[in-house]
Amino acid sequence: MLIVIEGVVLPDRRKFRPSDWAEMLIEGVGLAHFGPNHKIHYEDDVEPATIDGCASIIFDEALEQSHPEAYAELLHFATKNNLNIFMKEGAISHPDGLAAGRLAAEREHHTNQVLVDCDPHLPVEDKKG
Repeated sequence: MLIVIEGVVLPDRRKFRPSDWAEMLIEGVGLAHFGPNHKIHYEDDVEPATIDGCASIIFDEALEQSHPEAYAELLHFATKNNLNIFMKEGAISHPDGLAAGRLAAEREHHTNQVLVDCDPHLPVEDKKG
């Protein structure tokens, strides 16, 4: 399952600012680095995305095991800022440059969302929103 933090503030769905918050947060929690080609590289389980014109973050729930501190910080940030959080089927695949999770998230308009339990000490569970 993928966890999506959509860059809209609930309940009014205002666009979250600044527009590059997703990239800055991913880098800030240690899930990105600059490679030898001077391009930013993201850990395999996370990527920035654009959903309905809003910066967002998509990450695999496996991130809780591989990078527990970063996982907790991403969810804490989203909760503290009232960002929309939901789960969706899919996978992140970086090698070919296209991400299944990003494509699925961008194509679907989110009306019935599933919220995530944001307590980092509990397993992630689906909650109807």
